[in-house]
Amino acid sequence: MSDLAKHPVPSPGAQGAPIRKNWWKRRPVVLWGAAAAACAAGASAVLLWEPWVDRTPFTATIVSASADAYIRNGGHGRAGEQCTPNAAGETIVIFDKSGKRKLSEATTSRTGQRLPDSYGDFAGYCYEVTLAKNVPGGEGTYKVQTGGGTISSMSEDDLRLSANQQRQGFKKTRIPADDQRRTVGGDSVW
Repeated sequence: MSDLAKHPVPSPGAQGAPIRKNWWKRRPVVLWGAAAAACAAGASAVLLWEPWVDRTPFTATIVSASADAYIRNGGHGRAGEQCTPNAAGETIVIFDKSGKRKLSEATTSRTGQRLPDSYGDFAGYCYEVTLAKNVPGGEGTYKVQTGGGTISSMSEDDLRLSANQQRQGFKKTRIPADDQRRTVGGDSVW
C-alpha cells in the first residue's frame, strides 16, 4: 500500500477540526443565553424607539381669554363683537419639556372675539387663538412662554386640541374668587 493511500491529502477547504454533528445539543446554555440576549436587545430597541408616540410635527393651538380694558371699566360688550386681547401682538414661544430648546414661536392675534353669557365667569372676556406651526411631536409636555413672561407647562394633548374644543373648556372653568371682578358703587374694581 502506498503512503498516499494510508495518509490522504486533505482538500484545501478542510482545515481545522471537523464540525461535530448536533453540537447544539451539548451546549443548550449557550443557545438559551443567545436567545435571551436577542430578546433583551429587541425589547430595549422598541422601548427606546417608542413607536406608539406620534412624533409628526403639528400646529399647536393656544387660546386665551382676557379681561381687557373695556371689561375692567364695567362693560360686558356684545357676544361675538371684536375686541383687543391684553396680549395682542405678543410672541408666544414653545420650548421642549426641559424649557431649554426653542421649538416654535408665533405672534398672538391683535383681535379677538367677546364670549357670550353662556361662558359663565368668562362672559364678555376677549377670546383669541394663536397657532404655532411645526411643533415637533412626541415631547409629551411643552413649556410655553408669552411675551417673555413666565413659563408654564402644557401637555401635548392640550396643544393638539382644536380651538373650538379649547373654547368649550371656558364654559366649565371657574375664575378663582380672588381674581373675579367686584363692583363697588357701580364701578368694577380689580
